[in-house]
Amino acid sequence: MDQDIEVRAEAKQKYHIVISPSLYWVKKVTLPLKYIHEVKKIAATLFEELLPPGKYSFYVAKDGNDFIIFAYEDVKILALLTAKGIHSHQIIDISFAQFVFKDITKAIVIDEKNVIWKKDGIVILLPATWFKDTQPLNTDSITMSKHTIQLEQFSHIVDRKTLYKIIMLLTFFIFVLLGEYFYFVKQKEVLALQKEQLFKEYDLKPTLMQNKAILAHYKKEDEKEQKLRKYISYFLKANFQKGEKIVSISFEKPYLKVSIEGVKKENLKRLLTRFMQEKIAFKTKQKGKNLLVEVKI
Repeated sequence: MDQDIEVRAEAKQKYHIVISPSLYWVKKVTLPLKYIHEVKKIAATLFEELLPPGKYSFYVAKDGNDFIIFAYEDVKILALLTAKGIHSHQIIDISFAQFVFKDITKAIVIDEKNVIWKKDGIVILLPATWFKDTQPLNTDSITMSKHTIQLEQFSHIVDRKTLYKIIMLLTFFIFVLLGEYFYFVKQKEVLALQKEQLFKEYDLKPTLMQNKAILAHYKKEDEKEQKLRKYISYFLKANFQKGEKIVSISFEKPYLKVSIEGVKKENLKRLLTRFMQEKIAFKTKQKGKNLLVEVKI
């Protein structure tokens, strides 16, 4: 099962196509508008600073008081379908993973590296290594959504060079200062190239939601590392008396374990003052003068 497009076979080689989050950009927004057709008119503007260069189509769906807006490139999806040997007459319908997997409660394994998951109401693609509790993809249980799209093969896919020529020609008659226009176009291309290089260099995901999820994961790991260093420093700077010393320090997730030798019970408060002051939870086990302190990270 390919992570980009999931295909469920029907009789006589007919297919339901579910588009993976890796092939579209999505935003959930609240707008002072009432109707879907009104939102669709401004959809391109809402994605203006987010999308890499390309020719995009937009789909809008209502979600309570909010709108979910999708941006996708017909030509890329069509090319992928063709590469898989799927032709337009074989397609029953096409929908987004957002709608097909909207009710999932566990991460669904798409391939050995990726899973489908739902975060803040948005279906996204994430690394499989992040999840222990997963379930395999069962194509027989998939129910297609009423939200379907038609891929445009020719009419709306305009060659970019031709489009630029038309824009420049129109601008020539409208604006006197052509220099400012060309400077703007050049800067836009440079920024687009820099953005593309940045995505490749750091192996970023195609959607903002996926990248935010990855960032949140690493922020959480960084917070744990900072706590670990801070707690170890508390032990190293503790007020030890003669005969008291640290024997070992180890980290066995999720506990920092510190073994201290020569400690009397009445001296616990002195050694662990910093933890008590900051109300940091810890557990102690003492055998004679050997003390084991466990702090949850």
